[in-house]
Amino acid sequence: MQIPVVIFHVGGNQPYFVNCVNVSSQNNIVYLVGDDSNQHTFKNNNKVRFFHINDLSSPDTEKFKQCFVNYSGNNHNYEMYCFLRVFYMKILLEKTDIPWMFHTDSDCVILEDVNTIFSQPFRTAYSIQNMENKYHMVGSIHNSLIDIDFCNKFIQLCFDIYDNRSKFHLIDEKIQWHRNTRTPGGICDMTLYYLLYSQHLIDNIVDLNEPFTIVGEDCIFDHNISDAYGYKGKNTYEKQNGIKVLFKQPNGYYFKTTDGRLIKTISIHFQGNAKRLLENFSI
Repeated sequence: MQIPVVIFHVGGNQPYFVNCVNVSSQNNIVYLVGDDSNQHTFKNNNKVRFFHINDLSSPDTEKFKQCFVNYSGNNHNYEMYCFLRVFYMKILLEKTDIPWMFHTDSDCVILEDVNTIFSQPFRTAYSIQNMENKYHMVGSIHNSLIDIDFCNKFIQLCFDIYDNRSKFHLIDEKIQWHRNTRTPGGICDMTLYYLLYSQHLIDNIVDLNEPFTIVGEDCIFDHNISDAYGYKGKNTYEKQNGIKVLFKQPNGYYFKTTDGRLIKTISIHFQGNAKRLLENFSI
């Protein structure tokens, strides 16, 4: 079974996004979910397969658009489409009849063949932040091995919170905390990925911040190149000029930990302002 890397990107052909797809497709088959603006961008790359977002809509997609309430400080449509990625990916799984996919953000490069990293039986895997602040509540699918069971359970949690509100209590206290303390943030799709983990709605989720062994070498997936968080907590990695210290070695890219260790990374997530560094990145 070939696990594809799935990238979701609508609204343009930004240089960081184009390079992300080109780099990730060097060692992987890439399924790009996009729109008219990038439908033909990778027509000469035979390792990229395009899927138009309009062909992946469903009744659940339209239902969620109607019931979604934005409890975040970010733009309504931006937040809504972050949630909707999973709705579209469910239909993609059904249309392509693939049991698993490796989803990554369009500012996160995958440096190795994901098919050599994961072995059967597969388990749901994504990034989970365990922080002292109980209201932090962050999980992220910027690196994630997911199947249709994950999609179904996420979608059901969306409706249990935003539609029938049977699980609204899981986010209510966090909403009030942000309002009372005037702390930026709020509720986003990452909150629900964390709830899938903390409420045990999916069993045995693998945290991709934790090291795992490939051919005798410890490796990790990058949570965020601008964030020192990792397997030892919020100060796992050294930073310089606002980003983690990164070394290119003959065998790949390595981050430096605060205790002086070099650990190989399978991905690099150029989130936020770091996107500009992705434009000219190469393996």
